[in-house]
Formats: sequence, structure tokens, C-alpha cells
Amino acid sequence: MAGFALHKNTVFDWNGFEYRIARIQPNNELLIERVGDGSLSIVTRETILNEYGQGNVSAKPAQLTIKDSAPLFSRPLDELSESVRCEALRRRRYIEYILGHGAPIFTATYLKPLIEQAAAEMGDGTPPSATSVYRWFRRYRSTNDTRAMIPRTDLRGLKKSRQNDRILQLVSEAVDEAFKVSPQASVPTIYTKFLAKLEAQNARLSRNEQIKPFTMRTLYRLLARVGAYEIALLKESKAIADNRFRIGKAGAQTSRILERVEIDHTPLDLFLIDEKTWLPLGRPTLTVIIDHYSRMLLGYYLSFDSPSTAAVMGALRHAILPKNPAVPAMPSLKTENRWPCYGLPEVLVVDNGLEFHSNDLESVAFDLGIRIQYCPKHEPRFKGVVERYLKTINYFFAHQLPGTSFAKFYLRGDYDSQKAALMTFAEFNHIFEKWLVDVYAQDKHRGINTTPWARWHEGISHYEPVLPDDLRTLQRRIGLVAERSLRRDGIFLNGIRYSSDELGPILRAFDEGVKVRVVYDPEDLGEIQVWGPHDAEPVAVKALDYEFAKGLTVKQNDFIREQLREQGAAAVDRAALERARSDLSRSIEELMANRKHVARRRSAALRGISSSKPSGSETPAIKKSDTAELPKPQKLKSPKVVDQGSEPTAPDIITSFQMKRNPGVSE
Repeated sequence: MAGFALHKNTVFDWNGFEYRIARIQPNNELLIERVGDGSLSIVTRETILNEYGQGNVSAKPAQLTIKDSAPLFSRPLDELSESVRCEALRRRRYIEYILGHGAPIFTATYLKPLIEQAAAEMGDGTPPSATSVYRWFRRYRSTNDTRAMIPRTDLRGLKKSRQNDRILQLVSEAVDEAFKVSPQASVPTIYTKFLAKLEAQNARLSRNEQIKPFTMRTLYRLLARVGAYEIALLKESKAIADNRFRIGKAGAQTSRILERVEIDHTPLDLFLIDEKTWLPLGRPTLTVIIDHYSRMLLGYYLSFDSPSTAAVMGALRHAILPKNPAVPAMPSLKTENRWPCYGLPEVLVVDNGLEFHSNDLESVAFDLGIRIQYCPKHEPRFKGVVERYLKTINYFFAHQLPGTSFAKFYLRGDYDSQKAALMTFAEFNHIFEKWLVDVYAQDKHRGINTTPWARWHEGISHYEPVLPDDLRTLQRRIGLVAERSLRRDGIFLNGIRYSSDELGPILRAFDEGVKVRVVYDPEDLGEIQVWGPHDAEPVAVKALDYEFAKGLTVKQNDFIREQLREQGAAAVDRAALERARSDLSRSIEELMANRKHVARRRSAALRGISSSKPSGSETPAIKKSDTAELPKPQKLKSPKVVDQGSEPTAPDIITSFQMKRNPGVSE
């Protein structure tokens, strides 16, 4: 190491400017010259040393002459090969031996005897020449750094390609064309394209200007020089290459709970079975909301439907409300800890899915005072907490359960996920919440250096979560939003008529046809919330046929309306309506018995199975005489699943919907 000393002509860097010590005064004052403009100033030795201690002064590397321009080796000595390390030590011992005999005279007559004596002491059978020793000494003296004696054998050889620019251009074109055809393009394929291009090029040149092709081995060497980023750019895309070689930086910072929450969906790597038929329903979709500060899960929504605004609303409602324990589907499995999370979040971080750009979510966020923050497109790292959490759920929870589908299909091997599926929706809900509060929340999280449980309770001691005024307020705010016209016969929404005396003041104030804001629960169409043009608070309006609409989901209602349209029946035809409901029941039975799990998954969605309704929606039953024409439920053979030596038998199929006619309708 060269070091830093206050000698005359020493060059150093001070706060970004280069200085040279021009003179040293007897009173420890230094006359220094700023190299850039030649200005002179006087400073004390103590000033320079204090600035050095604060990191403002640093030694300027010595400049080698053009003849000795090879840069010094700056990496640790132990990274050198054994031969290079021994050679560096050998050179140093020769220089030290010569300097130990007084001021050297660099002539062959003076140096040769000393070199021979040093070689005899070291046992070196091939001593260097006087010229070599002088060259070593000159590099050492010009830098005052022993690293100058390290031989730079790594700089030997031609570092640039011997091929001319035109040849390299043809190679680049051949590489681009080959990788556009296939990301797995091979070197022989690239070489073939290169030869074709070279032949076309030579056809336009005279005999004396012909370009000779190089061998395929040369092409291998040329491609070996291409960086990993460029290879990824050729094989995949710029976005993927940029993401793979991106330098990780500090993410978002939060100082309290509920300051920032993140939401996302994922298909669970797990097959669940129907609790009535024991057949696999498919893989449910999980929507989660997680607190960034504590890493605690605030709420979730699980269903067999695709990601939707309804799923977002369900998860948001669950996140805000205080938690009740899951329905104990397995009485022997007790949850030891209470789920403590609740409250309105300040910022909700979402991606660019259609369900997050809906007017419904924007309206709910505005009403509840939640700010929505959208991540850049195709940049999941901007909500990395929820992305990692979803992976944790699949890898450390779902993959450990019977019926897991694993993250990749090829990982299954001979494992039949559907045959191994044992868990019903309600059982999964119970086990998932047990894992959430008793396992995940109690395990130390590397990102926060404590457990999510402890971090949440630490946060709640400094910040009290805020809830809406009451449960009714939350129910009135969270839901799907629509705009409808108010008429004398009420409001029509999803083919259902809603009317009550509470709509009278709005109708009298604004007349018939006035536009009103409607909020409804997609899992229960029995009641809606209606805002007049100038109303601060809504009024609750029930469906005229409340017995029909209560507990009815949007998906179930859409199916019934579709059946009515196909039958050409009017919506007010009660007999046709009951036939459509019977068709829904029969369709669900058929889907439940279908061998394809896609159909069974659709049946679960039609039944309204979700984390808020693990057993699905129930509708009023019809009289027994009305079901005479319905097909009898058939018994199904359950898959052969070994469970502690016994083989379960499937019960009769029982539809989730029990039908009954309205007493007011004539038979």
C-alpha cells in the first residue's frame, strides 16, 4: 500500500479538489497548491490531519509513466494464483536485498554481484537480469507501493477481437435473427445464418475484397464474450432482463400499523373437496390484505370464483372488522391465539387488475377515507410484501396439505392431487386461520426482525385502529356500486325490484326518473342501500320478493335470469321463476357430479361458497309436490382415498338450494 505522508510534492485530494504540497515551513505550516488553477494557500499540519480523520482528505494514486502504465493490482493478495504470489514475493526480496546495501547504483557492474548473492541466499536457480531488477525498482519507486511488484500476466494477450467490424456486424445480425426465431437458438444455427450472410456480402465484392469466413470455434469464443444481460435480452425480453439484473434497493418504509396495506390474489396450490359429494371442486382463489408494518394478515376472501371486485370487497370488509373465530369444522383443532387485526387502512396498494380499477372500489375508498396507490405495470416488486406472503402461503402451508397441486405441474410426478384431496372448504378455512395466528404470526419474520404478532401489538400500543361509526355504516359503504333510475314502482337492479316507503321523499323531491346511487352486497341481493342526489346517508330498501332475494348471490341470480331468457318467460312469471330456480338446482347437481373439476369448481361458485359462507348460500325451500319432476339425486362413488385404514363412502348428493313456491302463487 502506498500510504499517505506529508512530504514535499505529495498530491492529495481534499473535498473533491486536487492539491500538491509545494513547501513545508519550519513552523509546521504547509504551502499547498491547487492543481486545477494554481492558487496557493497556507494550512497547518493539524488541519490536514483533522480533515483526514473526518474522511475529507485522501491520497491521490501515483501516476505511472507511459512505459510502466500497467495498472496496479488492487484486489487482495490471497486472490492471486500461487505462482503469481511467489513471483511478487521473489521480486520484493531482490529489491529489499539491494536497498539493504546502501543507495543503489543502477549499473550492471554494481547490480550483478548483489543479484547473485541474493539468489544464493534464496536458492533461486534463475536469478533476474540487472535490467529486470531496475524495471521492478522503477515501478516501485514511482508508486511507493509494493503492489507494483505483482506481475500483471493477466493483461497479456490480445484483448480485442481480430475480426473486422463488418464481420462482427454480420455475426450480430445472424444472432438477432436466430434468437427471433427461437430463444433456444444454437451456435450451429447462428453459424449457418452467418455463412449465408457472408456469402451474400461476398457476392457484391470483387475477388480481392472477398471476406474469408472464420471457423465455428471462433464463433463460440465470440459468443463467450457476450455478457449475461445481453444473453437474457436476446433469449427473453428487455423487461425480463432488466428485472433479473436489477439492483435491489430499500422498499417502502412505514412507521405504524395500517399506514400501508397491500392486496393481491392467487390461486391456491390445493384441491378442496365438496362436503356433500366428496369430489374435488378445484383450486380456490385467495384474496389477501396484509399490513406492511407488522406483516400481519388483516383479512382475506376465499372463493371458487375468478378475481373480482366482489372478492376485493369481501377481503376489505373482513380486514376492517374485528375478527370472530372461524367456524370450528374440526372441533379437535383449537386455535390458541386470537386474531387481533382490524381497522381502516390509510393507503391500499394495488396492482393494475381490472377489479382494482373499478368505480366500485374507488367509491368505497372515497367513502371510507382510504387512498388507493397503483403500482407500475408489470412491477410486482412495488408491493413485494404481499407477493412474498402469497408465496409463503402456498409453499409453507398449502404444499404441506393433502391434495396440493404444487407450484409447477412437473413437480407432482406420480402424485395425483385430486385423488389425494381430503379437505372441505370449511375445514380449510379452520386450518388456515389456525396456521395464520398460531404458526405464521408467532414465527420470527426476517424482514422485521421479530414476530408479526409482537410487531402488531407494539404498533397498537402507539396507534389505535379506527373503525367506521358502526357495523351498519360499514355494510352501507362496502359493496358494488350502481346508478339506477327511481320510478313509482321502485328500483330495478339485476332483474330484481326494490321498493319501500323510504324512497317516497326522494321521489317527491326530484320526481320520477331521478338517478340514485345504489350500493349492494354481491353475496346477498335481499337489500340495497340507496342515496338520493343530495343525501348524506342512504336508506335501506328491501326487495319486494325478499324471500326470493335474501341470500341470493349475483352469480346465482344471473344464472336464473339466463334460464328465464332461454325459456322466453317474463320475470314476473312466478311459475317460470321457480322453474328457473329448479334448473339452477339441477344444474348444480350435474356440475357437482361432473368428472371434470372445472365443472365442479363452477358448481361451487354457483352455490356461493366463500370464506364468508363456507357452506354456500341457502334459499327458501319449495313444496315437496313441486319437486316431483326433478331428477332424483344419484349416489356417487368417492375416490379411493386411504384414511387411517378405512375407505369413506360418499353420501347422497344434496343440493345446496332447497326450493319452495310462494304461498301466494296458485298451483
